[in-house]
Amino acid sequence: MRGIKVGVVVFGLTVGSTGAYWGLVQYHGNFHAVQEDAFYRSAQLDKEELHRVIRDHRIRSVLNLRGAHPGQSWYDEEIAASQALGVTHYDYSLSAHRFVTGQQIGEVLDIIRKAPKPLLVHCKSGADRTGLVSAIYRFVEEGASVDRADRELSLVYGHFPYLTSRSRAMDDSFWAFVGTPGSSSSDAQN
Repeated sequence: MRGIKVGVVVFGLTVGSTGAYWGLVQYHGNFHAVQEDAFYRSAQLDKEELHRVIRDHRIRSVLNLRGAHPGQSWYDEEIAASQALGVTHYDYSLSAHRFVTGQQIGEVLDIIRKAPKPLLVHCKSGADRTGLVSAIYRFVEEGASVDRADRELSLVYGHFPYLTSRSRAMDDSFWAFVGTPGSSSSDAQN
């Protein structure tokens, strides 16, 4: 009986500390440099956070992976901040729960390549869609190894593709793009 109690306590502490970490990551906007002075990633930032990040990191463009949502306060504030600070703004809609095709990845890479740098890429939580785009960027643009690139899709950034989470679609999209054993490179990028 004592062993069960200890197990429950250990489980509770693990879940609690994981939750606390995730809360801390979100509190700070899940903001991280993917490539210093070129590519940053984050969650959806509020107006004040966005102004601070743009100012402190000299951001010249923002790529919103949630898609255009005129009339929603978060979107309207982001557009207003971008315009007020002379930042180029791009919208591209991805779902964290749906497979991202090679064509979609190519379109996002085109935006990233043409966007003035430094670039800030974000989705709602900065974990799943942003993680996928950051991983692809590391792999394609930086030439990082598959294993290094895949770290952008990790618990460190709040990505949780386990149990019944539908965000596994981001991992599946990444591995299909980079190629997995048994897939051809042409299949992987189409």
